[in-house]
Amino acid sequence: MTGPIKVVLWTTTFQADILALARYMCRDARFEPLVVLQDKEAFLKEPIQKLLPVTCPMLERDDKDTLKQIKAFHPHVTVVDNHFPPKKLSQKLFVLWHGFGWKGPNDVPEFATIHKSIKKLTGASSMAPNDNFMWQCFGPTDLEHRHHVSGFAKENLASLGAAFTDELLQQPVSREEALEFYPDLPKGKKVALIALTWHYGKAFAHWGDDFDIFTRILDYLKEKNCAAIIRMHDRKRFESEYLERLESLVAERDDVIIKFKDRDRDSMLDLVVSDVMVSNFSSILNYYYATLKPSIHVYPVKSSDEAFLWRTWKKGKIRVRTVENADYVWKLPPEENGGLMAKSLDELLMAFDKALTSPDCCQTQSRTFCERHMAPVDGRTCDRICEAIVQLAASKGV
Repeated sequence: MTGPIKVVLWTTTFQADILALARYMCRDARFEPLVVLQDKEAFLKEPIQKLLPVTCPMLERDDKDTLKQIKAFHPHVTVVDNHFPPKKLSQKLFVLWHGFGWKGPNDVPEFATIHKSIKKLTGASSMAPNDNFMWQCFGPTDLEHRHHVSGFAKENLASLGAAFTDELLQQPVSREEALEFYPDLPKGKKVALIALTWHYGKAFAHWGDDFDIFTRILDYLKEKNCAAIIRMHDRKRFESEYLERLESLVAERDDVIIKFKDRDRDSMLDLVVSDVMVSNFSSILNYYYATLKPSIHVYPVKSSDEAFLWRTWKKGKIRVRTVENADYVWKLPPEENGGLMAKSLDELLMAFDKALTSPDCCQTQSRTFCERHMAPVDGRTCDRICEAIVQLAASKGV
């Protein structure tokens, strides 16, 4: 191959790993990247694009001319996160999955559509060695899960790590620079990032009334002179009544702001400005470990042995079903984490107190988790991913 490798990055939400990789590729002479994203104009206005701009061309994913423009670009490799294009764009396909996480099961039945898409886009099965396809894994644990549970041939898997951790380690944006984009947060306070997954529904409902508990948490943080950022998934994942109550709760306070993934895609600045994170096991926690700052893990169900409701997204709608016990949906037990655990509201408040008074309290746990489950968190993950893409592009294929 002569000249740079042409790569089209077909994105779902342009954030975290695929955003970090795009920025890296813009600086790497081996590549000529093209980003395809939704709501391009909104992304161009985001603070992260002003601070750390992606300089390659971008196309609106849903524009009727986008597929024609990609065809004219003649890409060698297509990089996707968790959304696959409707038709084949290049000979080679590289999957940069969207977060390590604990949630699963990501087994063969759940991934049936993904396996079908990969075969459609590469001409061969992902469950057998396929020279046109590679799946990035976050580390050895993820690789074994993708092979034994998700059904991918080991030859198609590579333990490369999380691209986003490179930027968290390198700290290209200081806390002071990032705080300039949070005018509604009071100055001089510590900041707690409350980043919640939507799969379990109301995040604290297994402890009582969700909004009573939110109120207790925010009141406690205020007593500790700590502001809060509540970071939620896309608004469409929640019932309108729940959203209205949550936004009303935040509107009553001058030390809390709320963000939604579809409106504020980038999460990097939230990680930079925060002093502690709490989550019911969203995969954003795995990235936070790279900062070595305290993380608090809300045990997401009343008991792992009891049935609970589990929410998934299928064909634009929330699907709710009863899961008999947590073993089915957990890739890793929640006890396997890089920080503090809370199984009750009282434990959560005690964990906040420890995190705010002892900011080094989770460093050992975070390092241990990364060493056990992640590819090296060493600031060179983007380089490893790019080298894997170079090799994929150079392979003969089928």
